[in-house]
Amino acid sequence: MKYQTPINIWTIGFQMNQYLTFTTEQTARDYRHNHGTGGWIFVPENDKPTFYPYHDVILFPPEFSPSAIFNHPFTKGRTGKLIGAQ
Repeated sequence: MKYQTPINIWTIGFQMNQYLTFTTEQTARDYRHNHGTGGWIFVPENDKPTFYPYHDVILFPPEFSPSAIFNHPFTKGRTGKLIGAQ
């Protein structure tokens, strides 16, 4: 199956953590599996305001804890599910 490349890569802070964003949960899962990145996938419910600058599905680095992800500026105040690597 051909997967979609990430829409954007966010490089934040001095640790050079990368946050990959995708349009769907499945493309994020495929990317994580095919590239062996590990990490957490945040899949929001349909609560994205029209002015919200970030994409829907975000792949976070594996070093982040679930509480850190739900309090991150990209996700804070949003509802959704968090999918860990298996």
